[in-house]
Amino acid sequence: MRRNRHLRTSELQKLLPPHRSRLSIQGKRDRAEGLGYRRLPWKSGEDEELRRAAPTKGATAIHHILPHRSPWEINLRAKALGISLFNYHEKPLAIIGEHLADSIRQRAREDGLSIRGLDCELGTGGYFTNVAAHRARRGSGPYMPAIRKAIAFFEAELVTGPDGTITINWKDE
Repeated sequence: MRRNRHLRTSELQKLLPPHRSRLSIQGKRDRAEGLGYRRLPWKSGEDEELRRAAPTKGATAIHHILPHRSPWEINLRAKALGISLFNYHEKPLAIIGEHLADSIRQRAREDGLSIRGLDCELGTGGYFTNVAAHRARRGSGPYMPAIRKAIAFFEAELVTGPDGTITINWKDE
């Protein structure tokens, strides 16, 4: 246990005989001098790996590259080094092929609302998260009850063009 004190209790449990429970290992650590969990100092190679992965990966993905570092430790180290980790909210929004749903999803993103948060707020059961994309692939039209809820939520209006196409008029633009 002393040699591997840098490991978490769950990792240490795998190295010890199977009859040792997680609680017994943790109790032993708490009572014995020098057996407590100690964070290992960061090595320059780990810092370089963190710098290399940060533009395209978040803390959880980097944890897969550096499995002995928790996402929390990775976030702390990145902050200490002045590195910004990848934020999936900065990733471009996927175009799903249903123009009304796409414009509502884009508006939600601009307003700082996640797509899942939009579905929760409107009670649309995942329509904007994934159902609209499935409907677009099948060739089905938009599910207008969900579209109308979003239009009311954003205080916009549906406008039918002279050629019969339906668009959204965002009143604040």
